[in-house]
Amino acid sequence: MQEKRKTAAYRRKTVDQRRRELIDAGIACLGEGGMSAFTIDRICRKAGVSRGLINHHFRTKEDLLVQIYDTMTAHLVEESQDGSPPDVLKQVIDSNFDEAEFDAGNLRAWLTVWGEVATNRGLQTLHRQRYAVYKSRIERALRALAEVEGKMMDSDSLARQLIALIDGLWLEYCLHPGEFTLAMARNDCHHLLRSQGIPI
Repeated sequence: MQEKRKTAAYRRKTVDQRRRELIDAGIACLGEGGMSAFTIDRICRKAGVSRGLINHHFRTKEDLLVQIYDTMTAHLVEESQDGSPPDVLKQVIDSNFDEAEFDAGNLRAWLTVWGEVATNRGLQTLHRQRYAVYKSRIERALRALAEVEGKMMDSDSLARQLIALIDGLWLEYCLHPGEFTLAMARNDCHHLLRSQGIPI
């Protein structure tokens, strides 16, 4: 009877739910021990599934890693359709320095995946796509604000600077937690924009 209940519960889960469970299990493994902990057996144990099921949802472990990066970076390209340019920039900054992103395991997972981007072609392709959309989103907001303020601005350069500052603060926080607070990080980003005449 107990086995039947387990089977029924298993069947009730949708494909998307099961894929997300495997992605979350993969992130947890990366956070616990980096790539050395990112094994099929460990991911399956963490998700409570068989090896056959993970192979059903993901062609390879590398494919799962790409899907993990896709999930981890989704917030970078989420965009409100009716957000004003200042709201867009604030949302970019706030979403990057959300308290929920900064637990120790998640930081280790980020460091691990970033390191893999250099050698994994699937991750490289996704990273370039994400970066292009992310940067374009910031540029559009900057250009709109510059027009309102009547300012001449290199929005391409300033978008790169903002992204570089965010990434640098993220990396330093990963390597040296406690060096600064997330509120300080957000203020640093706001200061960069204000120093260029962007009201935020």
